[in-house]
Amino acid sequence: MKFRPFFLLLLTAICHIYGCVAVSPPVPVPSEVRYRGELLTADTVWSGRVLIDGSVKIAKNATLTITPGTEVAFVRRDDDGDGLGDGTLIVEGRLVAAGTRLAPIVFRSAAPDPQPGDWLELRVDFSREVLLSFCEIRDSAYTLHAHFTRGTVEDCTIRHNFDGSRLGQATFAFRRNLIEHNRGKGINFRNSQVTIEQNIIRHNEAGIFLFENDRPVLIRDNNFYDNLDNLRLGDFYAGDVTVGKNWWGTADPVAANATIFDKKRDPGIGTVTIAVAPGWIPETGPRDTLALQPAWTLATEGYLDADPVVAGDLLYLAGWDGRLRAVAPDGREVWQRDLGQTLDSAPLLDGDLVIVQGWERQVVALDRATGRERWRFVYPSSPADDHRQGGLLAVGELVLVPAWNGTLYALEATTGTPRWQVACGQPLRARPAFDGSRIYQPAGDGKLTALTTAGEVLWRRDLAAPLLSEPVLVPGGVAVLTRAGLLAAFAVDGRELWRRDLAETCYYGAPVPVEGALFVPTAVGALWKIANNNGAVIWRAATSGPVYATPLVSAGRVYLGDNAGTLQVFGAESAALLASHKAGDAIQSRPLLWAGRLLFASRDHRLHALAVSTGAGP
Repeated sequence: MKFRPFFLLLLTAICHIYGCVAVSPPVPVPSEVRYRGELLTADTVWSGRVLIDGSVKIAKNATLTITPGTEVAFVRRDDDGDGLGDGTLIVEGRLVAAGTRLAPIVFRSAAPDPQPGDWLELRVDFSREVLLSFCEIRDSAYTLHAHFTRGTVEDCTIRHNFDGSRLGQATFAFRRNLIEHNRGKGINFRNSQVTIEQNIIRHNEAGIFLFENDRPVLIRDNNFYDNLDNLRLGDFYAGDVTVGKNWWGTADPVAANATIFDKKRDPGIGTVTIAVAPGWIPETGPRDTLALQPAWTLATEGYLDADPVVAGDLLYLAGWDGRLRAVAPDGREVWQRDLGQTLDSAPLLDGDLVIVQGWERQVVALDRATGRERWRFVYPSSPADDHRQGGLLAVGELVLVPAWNGTLYALEATTGTPRWQVACGQPLRARPAFDGSRIYQPAGDGKLTALTTAGEVLWRRDLAAPLLSEPVLVPGGVAVLTRAGLLAAFAVDGRELWRRDLAETCYYGAPVPVEGALFVPTAVGALWKIANNNGAVIWRAATSGPVYATPLVSAGRVYLGDNAGTLQVFGAESAALLASHKAGDAIQSRPLLWAGRLLFASRDHRLHALAVSTGAGP
């Protein structure tokens, strides 16, 4: 392609003629700019949104600096008809793309339905320096394609490409990256000096592909899992390779070696010798820093075990003191109603109503704005009447009420009139789950019941140990966690899909699904990350005390409280402990992010709001 010199080249020449300074400062680009075939010969700064339609080239003596938060989008076009996008950023000078965790730099397709291969690559040849830090690179064919170049890729997320890199005759360091869901290779290189450490490499066809090499390679302290091959030698690679200690998705040396494609599977290629870490290696993947500081507290007169819930500009808080409170973002109490019964389950927000059940076996619906009572439903007592109560669930025009007496009641949401009721096993201490057509209700006697929205029982399974936490939807079905620590998944027709015995006592904390994984708290004092398609263990992190609360998972972080009164924040990918905050008593409620604050309720009778500050980068 023919490149059109950028207009700054002309301005620079004029300055030379008239005695201006010879070297111009970097020229900032407007907040949105479009390139098609330009040659950039002067130092340039990109910010805002940059659209590349075709190619743009950075000349040998120029530096391209990309500022945090910039989006570089490539138009999907395939003029040569090879099935791959043409969009390319060509760098022969220097490329410095340093984002932050809060403001990453994003290289992506401009298409509304982005696909791998929509654009071609970042092509770097004979470059003096390449730095990619806190970048997300996606939707390309080859991501970073570099020759005769020295560079660093750190704290980046490289996903949904064909290949995550192609290096030849280059010297590169890949540190603390998340490299995932690339259809081909995660890291692909030949005859290059490469350092690969502290990365998470998963869900690729090949985690690392070593085509051929005659230079030193350092591969250590990485976590590999769920790649078709964690490491693969090229078809003509005849030499042997030794790599450092990594976690290969298992601590079993035999199983770990089975994830390597070498002489064992192709006698014509070399042998890879690996060292096997005994478990997940923490402090891997993009770095994160976090600080928590008290912002305000709201004092009540009893334990606060119920999860706070939010709608609009009000938070609703139920407590053991029998009061339901509406709270403003600054901690002011907008209204409160004394319902005359202990409240330890999360309120339900449905339309203009807030609905909660209490220990007197009464379900009360209040106007969300004013707290005025709208209706009340009472169900019979039973020998199982004791804390804790299950949360309510809205399904269409119904409110589902799991009762201590073992009955699942379906009430009309607007009036509280019963529609149907089904005995599901005594007691019911957990909210049911709903997959759009089936209701799944767990019971304290170990039974899991699947029902239609009309209350027809579809099937039951007996887990032989109490089910005290809410079921979680997984691919193809639903999973439940027993008090004995068995995590079991069932298909929508009741067939067992998989099971994982954690061998740790579990109470009211429910598994939380996020991006192909379940985060599972236990009363032994642990947080597990489990693959939701087969129950494989990804990692286990120790907490400061027994966990009865359901975690909150948001933006790559796991927030959870424990019975030692400590709120902890873990990296959802790294398992690293990022921050903690101590309350005055046990935390058995789920944390909440709202109005720029991290909130949680505690048995110290207080609703706590914390200010969260995040480090800007390394």
